[in-house]
Amino acid sequence: MNKIFAAALCLAVPGLIFLNAWQGYRYSALADRVDELEKQQKDLLSANRDIIGQIAFETSPARVAEKAAALGLVPADNAAGGGFNAAGGGFNAAGSDAAAGGSDARASGVGVTRLQAAPDSTGGPAQ
Repeated sequence: MNKIFAAALCLAVPGLIFLNAWQGYRYSALADRVDELEKQQKDLLSANRDIIGQIAFETSPARVAEKAAALGLVPADNAAGGGFNAAGGGFNAAGSDAAAGGSDARASGVGVTRLQAAPDSTGGPAQ
């Protein structure tokens, strides 16, 4: 019985040392992978922050007006009652959905500004 216990102990000690070394290697490899993923996450968060800033810049009213002007568009005259009614699902003009009983965007507090083409050099509407 003593010999079997001594033989098992002689085999177990090198096995435990090997398992300890293998566990250390796995820990080191996983720690490197975590560092790599944390760096990737930091890079993605930075890129995301930059994209959100770009979206905020591009959708600002001043930038939208600048781009519209570059395309030759001017703000519509909403005093005439024209324009798209996003809340009512139609156009705000006589005989339109809004006039036929649909909700009016101005009455509901939801206003949508319509852009129209700038007049050409003769003073008439752009073709």
